Amino acid sequence: MSSSNNSGNKRIRRDTNNTMQLQLSDLPEGILPKIASYLSNTSCVSFAMSLISNDAPISQEPSVMSKSIVNAVESWDVVDFKDIQDICGRTLTDNDIRLILLCIDGVNKIKSLKFTNCLEITGSGLQPLTGSTVLERIDLSLVGDYQNPTINPEPPISAELVVPILNSIVEREDNSLVHIQLPKKWRDERSNVLTQFLERFDRLSNERRYQCSRCGENCEDLFEDNTVYELVSWQEHRYKGYEQYGTVAMSCYLCKKNFCLRCDWDGEGASYCMYCGKFYCKECNYVEHCQGRHCTTVHQATSCAVCNKFKHW
Repeated sequence: MSSSNNSGNKRIRRDTNNTMQLQLSDLPEGILPKIASYLSNTSCVSFAMSLISNDAPISQEPSVMSKSIVNAVESWDVVDFKDIQDICGRTLTDNDIRLILLCIDGVNKIKSLKFTNCLEITGSGLQPLTGSTVLERIDLSLVGDYQNPTINPEPPISAELVVPILNSIVEREDNSLVHIQLPKKWRDERSNVLTQFLERFDRLSNERRYQCSRCGENCEDLFEDNTVYELVSWQEHRYKGYEQYGTVAMSCYLCKKNFCLRCDWDGEGASYCMYCGKFYCKECNYVEHCQGRHCTTVHQATSCAVCNKFKHW
């Protein structure tokens, strides 16, 4: 009797050990996506990424299961990789970005994309967005709203890697791209490849003739002397002493409303903030320019510590 009991106990321990060794992928198909449907978008991504080895080769494609988990949620219109980075608890790599975009099917789903605090990417991970016709806005500045875009040390994000992807988007006649926020590093370097892209994007933006959110008319693209106004600054332009190269004018960074040349210049449309290099309408963030005697630069944005008028910093 004693011998029989010992044999049974051994079988139980062995069965228990076998059960403990089961993997998530061993569960019946459909269970994990069903569980993921109760999670937030970022939690779904974290869940899916946990099924992918950290040593996965750069060429690896995400599994069908990972894609099913990520797409268990309804919408991926707006994505900020900061949220995903925070929940993963580590700095995302280009391979992470690539795998996540593939899981989401970002080329067909993402309309607004940001890379806040993704300070280690070169931009190669954006390759899955090539030829997107749904992407409307992309923020590559790597900083958050109302933050100074100067990053020290400079991040490795490369115009040579990313601009060809942006070109592949604007080449599509049915593309939806209307706003790009560039890294300050690129705006300072002014590479030829970037300037050529900005000129092309400016031409496209002027051809679209956006409707002004304030007066209701088509956004004006000509000055009185019939020279074209740059909606996307690709030449040397200074606004009250500050360089605007690489910025997109006449569109509020936050609410995305467009303003025509007339409404912009009379101060009722979008105003440019020299601190963060973005345009805001006064409903979202009224930009007052400091006139105080303590300011070192006339008309500097009121991030001035003495005047301290600006409501967001």
